[in-house]
Amino acid sequence: MLNQLVIIGRLTKEPKLKKTENGKKVSNITLAVPRSYKNVNGQYDTDFIDCVLWKGISENTVEYCKKGDIVGIKGRIEKNSYEKDGEDGWS
Repeated sequence: MLNQLVIIGRLTKEPKLKKTENGKKVSNITLAVPRSYKNVNGQYDTDFIDCVLWKGISENTVEYCKKGDIVGIKGRIEKNSYEKDGEDGWS
C-alpha cells in the first residue's frame, strides 16, 4: 500500500520555525488550493490544507518562502486522535 500525496497551493501566512520539546525543528503551514471547477454560483472554491514540515524542509521553507508564494509539497496523510475536555476527536 502507498500513502503519498502531492499538493500545490499558496501559503496563507508567513511560515514560522518552532522547536519541539525534543529540539526537532517544525513548521505548521496552510496551503490554499483552488478547485479546478466552479460551484453553483459560478465561483471557484478553495480548500485550505494544513501541513506539518519537519527538520531541513521546515528551515528552508521559513528562509525562502513567504505568504502568497506557490509551493508544492510531497508527503503523506496522517490522521491523529486526541482527547479534549473528556471527548475523543480526530485531526
